Amino acid sequence: MSVNRSHLLSKKENSPSRGLALMKPAGLFIFSFLLASLVIVFEREPYMRWHEFVVGEPAPRTLFSPFKLLYENEKDTALLRQEKGRQVPLVFRKHPKALDQAGAKIEILFSVLHQAKEKSGSDTKLDELKLPIMMSYDSIKFLLEKNALEEARKHLETLLERFLNQEVIDDQTKLGLSDLKANEVLVLNQELKSEKLVAVKQIAAIRDVANAAGESLKQELPKDHRMQDAVLEIFNQVLHPNLMFDLKETKVRRAKAEASVPPVQEEIKKDELVVQRGMLITAEAKMRLEVIQKELLKQKVKNTLLAVSLFVFLAYLLMFFYLYFFERRILMSLRYEVLIHGTLLLSLGFCKAFVLWPIFSIYLMPVALAPLLLALLVNPRIGFLSGAVLAVLIAPMTDFNPELMAAAWFASAASIFATLRVRKRIHFLKVGLVIGLTEFLVIFSFQVFQELPFNEVLLLASYGMASGFLITTPVAFLLLPVLEWIFNLTTDVTLLELSDLNHPLLKRMIVEAPGTYHHSLVVSTLAESACESIGANALLARVGAYFHDIGKIARARYFTENQAYQSASRHEKLSPTMSCLLIMNHVKDGLELGRRYKLKDRILQFIPEHQGTGVIYYFYRKALEAAKAGEQVRVEDFRYPGPKPQSKETAVVMLADSTEAASRSLKDPSPESIRQLVRKIINDKFIDGQLDECTLSLRDLHKIQESFIRNLMAIFHTRVTYPTTLEKSEQPNLFAEDQFSKSRVNG
Repeated sequence: MSVNRSHLLSKKENSPSRGLALMKPAGLFIFSFLLASLVIVFEREPYMRWHEFVVGEPAPRTLFSPFKLLYENEKDTALLRQEKGRQVPLVFRKHPKALDQAGAKIEILFSVLHQAKEKSGSDTKLDELKLPIMMSYDSIKFLLEKNALEEARKHLETLLERFLNQEVIDDQTKLGLSDLKANEVLVLNQELKSEKLVAVKQIAAIRDVANAAGESLKQELPKDHRMQDAVLEIFNQVLHPNLMFDLKETKVRRAKAEASVPPVQEEIKKDELVVQRGMLITAEAKMRLEVIQKELLKQKVKNTLLAVSLFVFLAYLLMFFYLYFFERRILMSLRYEVLIHGTLLLSLGFCKAFVLWPIFSIYLMPVALAPLLLALLVNPRIGFLSGAVLAVLIAPMTDFNPELMAAAWFASAASIFATLRVRKRIHFLKVGLVIGLTEFLVIFSFQVFQELPFNEVLLLASYGMASGFLITTPVAFLLLPVLEWIFNLTTDVTLLELSDLNHPLLKRMIVEAPGTYHHSLVVSTLAESACESIGANALLARVGAYFHDIGKIARARYFTENQAYQSASRHEKLSPTMSCLLIMNHVKDGLELGRRYKLKDRILQFIPEHQGTGVIYYFYRKALEAAKAGEQVRVEDFRYPGPKPQSKETAVVMLADSTEAASRSLKDPSPESIRQLVRKIINDKFIDGQLDECTLSLRDLHKIQESFIRNLMAIFHTRVTYPTTLEKSEQPNLFAEDQFSKSRVNG
């Protein structure tokens, strides 16, 4: 019968609060289930290929369409869309200020030349002129002559008005339009917010405009060659295209036009002949084959995903119910849930990798990885559960291969049994051998049953040995400390390292609180023995007992076990309430000190839980005695803050701590008095409700009682009285004055 009052009280809780508490683990289960399903159905190739059908080769078999299918002829659709896109004219943007910019340059040029002429006449230093364009020496000198500037300016303005009001592009773009055989382009005028189609032949190139300007000047100035050269030189310098090709807008418009073309649909009827044996495979026939393949793959993926999802869902549902009914504390712990699901998915991913890459044999899959890790990090029951679930999850990946499923289950079970006594890193070698040998025997038996050649049987079985010894165990060995660190967990290997009495915290306790140190050692002995008798984690209880009272280091002299040589207690000058606060604070101080020394949470739990919500009865009685008439003393003010013990190990340490402390007050530690004391301590804790939240049963309490009695009787054992051989007057006194000098003289 389990001593768990909180379980009885939980029935009174309203169901909505319980439902809300289950939402997080349920959501995590659903997320993990979806990921596991995707991992199982994932394939490296996006779709199957019928490699026997090759374009230009005879068809090896006749194929009829298994269903009616309407599909898009991608080739014809692409051709139509390309044709539609080519019909969209190229887009050019007109530079609205090209003429103004050219006029501005001319204005600056003639302003500089006028200043130069007025300042120095024709004798000015032409090299020092800061002109906006490049000009030859002869042209500048000519323009500075009498009346040349004004005349040149008039001719330039005429040329600009005549040629820059039309569409002008650079020579390379004009050549490109000719190569594309474009008849017209679309010109966008951003200033006027308009667009128009312009024939390509109406658009002039830079070179054509320059030639036309030269011919115009020859007609206007047939004899003045120097004026022609100067004006034409300036015109060519300020001449720039006023149309620019807009590639982005062209692509947008063509893409829009292509998207407006509906796809070309073709139909394949059910039982229609697609290819006939011996017929040459054409590109069109190959395309129809690929369409049918893709449709078959879609149906296969849907069916596979549905089947796998149902299969995986059942496995996860059973795992959820198991945790809900038998491991509810783990189910409600987000940390443990993430660890369980993460480890399962990681193991599943490793197994899937061996399935995807054909260079590896599927017999090398690390099928025992998750059970091995979870048995070490959580408990063996969760290890067994994960082994069963993983054996089910790998089934769809291996086409329900019975020997791999059996190997996964047997190897998982073997790994859990092998980890029960893992206390050192070197013990992983034994674990690897056990897992590898189990897989070897399972695969060997299945292959022999199939009557395969012995050398092939031996090869496949050796893969199983390699999986356990060379893959599963090394990977687990590397992952274990990482998972311990991430989830702040403690394995037996780490506990054994913490049990070293040379730990800095324990060495401090020896010096600063020697009584507490000795008390902790005795409590650890009692707790370890009791846990062994009830099947709890004895190593965890021993290490937890070492550190359960580290909070007393800060104020060691306020605790009785450290007051051996003091004439009076420090509490005599304090009020009961103040003394109670000092005693209670050792829990808070212990947690802070433990975190400073980076103790694991599993060890830190012993610090508050070994006191639970118990009453500091001594100071409570003193407060009652000191209370004035009518003054109320609340027992809650003298209780530890808790929580109550949540595990068997912390509950056993609580009982051991109280028993060891009370045993020091025994004047006559006889077997009967020890038995009465132990029984009273356990009974008081039970009646006070301190054991309500752990899973100790009445049978466990009886075993704990017998273990405590046996160990305390060994601690308080008596010795026989040795007879004296000398008369009292003849016995030497080693501590008398000059006793040692007399002995040397007599010698």
